[in-house]
Amino acid sequence: MKVGDYVRTVGGFIGKVISKKGNCTTYRIPDMQEDDVLEIIKSSSNIADLILPMDLMYIDISPDNCGGIVVPRIPETYCELEQIINEIKLGNYVLNGIVTKEQLMENMYKVESQV
Repeated sequence: MKVGDYVRTVGGFIGKVISKKGNCTTYRIPDMQEDDVLEIIKSSSNIADLILPMDLMYIDISPDNCGGIVVPRIPETYCELEQIINEIKLGNYVLNGIVTKEQLMENMYKVESQV
């Protein structure tokens, strides 16, 4: 892991390595609380490599990348995820944002049965 790499934590946070000195690494992880788990499960220089099935992605699918067609996508399988990531890496899609499955589950309102 090096400065500029992206990391994904057990708690579903994605952030960027902003400094590294010896064994001490500093991350920029938005919205992370003090008691959140910071165990890194994956790191990469390409943020698209950190996406997992059931993560919500906002993708610009317009070929000219002028921000015209931004769509939400939630890949349900690794096969579907791989197809989307390949399009991102080829430059056909532009990744605008990610909400991880863990973040979605944490903020979901659970509807109780009315029966």
